[in-house]
Parts: sequence; structure tokens; C-alpha cells
Amino acid sequence: MRVAIFNGAGRPITLEDVPDDPLGPGDVRIAVKRCGICGSDIAMTSGSPFDYKTGCRIGHETAGTVIEVGRAVTMLKPGDNVAVLPRGFCGRCASCRAGRPLFCETGPEQIGGFGERLVITENSGFRFPDSVTMAEGSLVEPLACGRQAFRIARLQKGASVLVLGAGSMGLAAIYWARQMGAGRIVVATRTTARHEIALAMGADAAVAIAPEDPEAMSRALPVPPDFVVEATGKPGALQAAIGHAATGGTVVSLGMCTMADPIIPAIGAFKDISLCFPLGYAAEDFVETIRHFDAGRIKPRVMVTETVPLAGLPALVEEMRGPHDHLKVQIVPE
Repeated sequence: MRVAIFNGAGRPITLEDVPDDPLGPGDVRIAVKRCGICGSDIAMTSGSPFDYKTGCRIGHETAGTVIEVGRAVTMLKPGDNVAVLPRGFCGRCASCRAGRPLFCETGPEQIGGFGERLVITENSGFRFPDSVTMAEGSLVEPLACGRQAFRIARLQKGASVLVLGAGSMGLAAIYWARQMGAGRIVVATRTTARHEIALAMGADAAVAIAPEDPEAMSRALPVPPDFVVEATGKPGALQAAIGHAATGGTVVSLGMCTMADPIIPAIGAFKDISLCFPLGYAAEDFVETIRHFDAGRIKPRVMVTETVPLAGLPALVEEMRGPHDHLKVQIVPE
């Protein structure tokens, strides 16, 4: 089968033919149908201290169809469509019991969605109904991050929310703020390019932060917001988020900046700000994301701006290292 391999920073990603992985008793094999390009796929192949290991497979926003099951599998069957949690968590260790499957002490990594087939443990394949498209199935992983973020931050119904940035994490925050009963939701961006999508995902207003209109933010949010989500990953954004938040408010860091990002702690202290750094999701976030996709009026597939065949992945990743207009691009193996 073909799969994308990371060969180290500064070297092109390659598509290589490798043998199919063996199928264990509790495993299932899926035919990959969609896999989204995550911002981490760019940031963690660019020479940062957080890069993937050289020689590893990549792609973790995976959805596909079960084509083979191990002899001990009881919950999934061939033909089931599943969204993949990219770690085969054990469910028993301290991290799993605490709802942190990505930190499982023994579970295997299940990355390799930029490929034709993938073997996963049964408990990390979350079945979704026919009413959920493959495009949406591939969005379960990134959107589930938004639900966990607000669970950890303890979003209250009616609370006002400001989201800085309208990339995948910003849109995930908007989606779940709306689903979880937030009050006014405003997104602030550098340009207006993604405003229509942000509004479709549940925002009440979208503003472009520009020197020629310094009052745009205050018009959209006359009162400082209870929650501010930093979703740009740019140095300086975290301090800006603290500055925007109401006294006693909460700042949620979803941007995952990989560079030094100084803040002034005294400003946060004098405003009595709570600051949290959520990562990933629990299994329940996958379940609830699929349930909301199935039942909701908001269709998250508006995030998907294009699909690209697997052969186009290496060149596209290099393009996305510089300025670009892509939002959520999904790779299709066929």
C-alpha cells in the first residue's frame, strides 16, 4: 500500500509502497477514505523541537471503512464507517482513566491516514452513521478538540466567547461554543476571508482586526468576553487574549505556538485570569461530536475547502509552509 513518510525537516515528504500491517486479534483494518491536513502536520515537519520522528508515517484526521476485523473484535464489522482516534488507548492506565487517551502508557500510535489502509485497535474506531459524510467523519478528530477545550475550561451556558483566529481550531471552538449553549460568540481575524464560514459554524459576528478600524472589536463585543480562545498559534496572541478577557475570565490556548511567547503574568494576575492549555480529547468527545454531526443543523463540512488526491500531498504540504489561503484540505487516497 502507499503511505506518506516524513523524511526529516528540509526533505520532501515521500509516498512509499510498504507492506500492509499485520492484523492483531483486537484490531480492525480500514480503507482510508479521507484524511485532513492538520496545522500540526505542517508545524511538526518544519524543524521545530516538536517534529515527528524521521521515517514515521503521517496523517491523523482519518476516516474510513472497515474492511477486515481480528478474531476478537465484537463491536465493529466490515462495512462500518469509522472516525479514528489516533492512539490505540488501553482504557486502564492512569492517563486513560483520567480521560487522556493520547497519553496512554501502552497504546500504539495510529498515524498514517495519508495512505491507503490503516490498522487500528477496535476501541479507537468510532462508528458514524450514513447521515454523516466521510468529509465530516474526517472532521471528528479536529472538532473533538473544541469540545474537550470547553469541558476543561468549564464553559457556562450564556457565557460570551471571543475566538482569535478562524483556522481549524478556531472553528472547532466556535462550533462547540454554540453547541454547548454559549451566549454571544465573536471571531476576530486578520482578514475577512473566512468570516462566512465562521458564521456558518455558529459565530454571531466576525470582525477583521485592522489599524484603520480600531473600534471594530468593541462594536462587536461592547463588554469584555468571559472566555477568549487563542487559536492562531502566533507569538503575542496569548498576551492579546489575556488583554481581551473580562476580569475573572478564562483564556483557552488552542493555537499550540511552538515558539517562545512571552506574556506579562502580572496583567493576568490583576485581572484574575484563568489560563488553560487543553490537548486533544477523550473518547466521549469523539462520541458526542459524531452525535452532534448526525443531529445538528450546523454542517461542519463547510470547513472543507478542497480535496486533493494522495499523490498531491507532498507538494501541497510544502506550499502550506508559506502564506496560503487553504482552510481544511482533505486527502483522498484513490
